[in-house]
Amino acid sequence: MIPTLIVTPLLALLLSLLLTPVARKIAISLGLVDKPNQRKVHQNHVPLVGGIVLFITTVLSLGIALPFQSKSFNLINIFLAGFVMLVMGVLDDRFDIRASLKLAIQLVIAHFIFMQGIRIENLNGLFGVYELQEWIQYILTIVVITGVVNAFNLMDGIDGLAAGLSIVGFSVFTVLSFMLDMPNLSLVFLTFVGGLISFLYFNLSKKRKIFMGDAGSLVIGLILVASSIKMLQAAATTPKFNVTLTLVFLVMAVPVFDALRVFRKRIKAGKSPFEADRTHLHHLILSSGLKHAQASLLITLFIVTLLVMGYFFFYLTGVLFAISICLTAFFFSTYLLQTLSDMNTWKQRIKEMEDNEQ
Repeated sequence: MIPTLIVTPLLALLLSLLLTPVARKIAISLGLVDKPNQRKVHQNHVPLVGGIVLFITTVLSLGIALPFQSKSFNLINIFLAGFVMLVMGVLDDRFDIRASLKLAIQLVIAHFIFMQGIRIENLNGLFGVYELQEWIQYILTIVVITGVVNAFNLMDGIDGLAAGLSIVGFSVFTVLSFMLDMPNLSLVFLTFVGGLISFLYFNLSKKRKIFMGDAGSLVIGLILVASSIKMLQAAATTPKFNVTLTLVFLVMAVPVFDALRVFRKRIKAGKSPFEADRTHLHHLILSSGLKHAQASLLITLFIVTLLVMGYFFFYLTGVLFAISICLTAFFFSTYLLQTLSDMNTWKQRIKEMEDNEQ
């Protein structure tokens, strides 16, 4: 199994390096590009093929290494759901489909995953709750899947960020899946990492730049959340449930709580929670003057720090305190960044007023 865990990600990396230049040309000819506007920094049309190439190379690599017969993870059904999400993402990237239609499709996909037996069934005593009633399982699973998928999509705002977060997430999940004796799931995670490394090579390039697109961020969010639920199910009857819950929660925490923070801010300002603006975590960091790659690296390191903190405090105090400490650190950091961003905005306005008076 060990050679497969090494060769398969390398195969995904190599295939992605070979296919991406071809995919770039096809995307440009079909108009599958991200066009610059007032909210975007790039000045040229950028092909939206990162997610497509990532999915294709991952499936091809896994198809060669593992003939979809895993007993620990239903690969066929999950990748089928991922393919539907991919198609929806491509259509949205190309034609900008309605938000209500996208949400409806995501709900259907979440329902499909639930019906495959991948569901949140038991909290194992967290908040004094054990096994949940089936209707609560259904609602909670649907909300978690659609929420996490969209949260990861919203974090795909600057170069390298979505890939960096995903590599961290898949790496942590690789360790957890080994710990839970789910080696085939480890292979899936490592193969995604191989493809994501290739994506970063192009994404951070100036001449051969590509974006992941909704097709990529939505699929990655789906794979992460579906597999995290599956791992929690596997850990439910073992002493490893609490550490699994802690690390799974912290992998998802920054995208999810950043989305909730932004939605709350928009609603408080009397705007639609889905109205686009520049108040996400990466926007706040960019306002300090950092470049895209620097901001992405900083956020990725921040998430790694939260994971290390969470793991440390989990063994000292337990799951609830560990999560609470990490969330406090997140909200304090975003509050500080928001304050600095507001100060920079006011400084700029004052400077403009002084220039106009002159």
